[in-house]
Amino acid sequence: MKLSSKTHYGLMACHILAENYPDNTVSASVLENRISVSGKYLEKIMRMLSARGIITANRGASGGYYLAKSPEEIKIGDIVRALEDDMEIIECVTKKGECKCCPSQAVWKRLYDGINEVLDGMTLKQMLDGEIKGE
Repeated sequence: MKLSSKTHYGLMACHILAENYPDNTVSASVLENRISVSGKYLEKIMRMLSARGIITANRGASGGYYLAKSPEEIKIGDIVRALEDDMEIIECVTKKGECKCCPSQAVWKRLYDGINEVLDGMTLKQMLDGEIKGE
C-alpha cells in the first residue's frame, strides 16, 4: 500500500504549523518553500485539512495557516485520514458487517483497524518533540 504525496506534504505542513503553534501563522509561500510543493497543490492539501478541522486559514496581508487545535490534540491518524479518503483500503471495510461480498473482508478490516490504531497512537506533538522513532 502506498500513501499519496498529499499525505507526505500535508504531514510536513502540519509539522511546520506545530513548530509555530500557537503564536504565529505560516504563509503559503513559506510552506511552499519549506516543503517544495506547488502553490496549487498545497492549497488543495490545506483545504482538505481545513475541512476536517485540523488547520485554519486567515486571508489578507498578514494571513496564513495555523493549527485549529493544539498539537497534543491532533493525532497523526486525523491528518492521514483527512488526506487519504479515511484510509478506506477497500470499499467494504467500513461497512461494519453489512458487506458479505467476499471472504477477504475480515482481512481488510483487520488491516484497516491496525493501521488506524498505529496512526491514532501518535500525536503531532510527539512528532514535533521527536518522540516517534522507527524501529
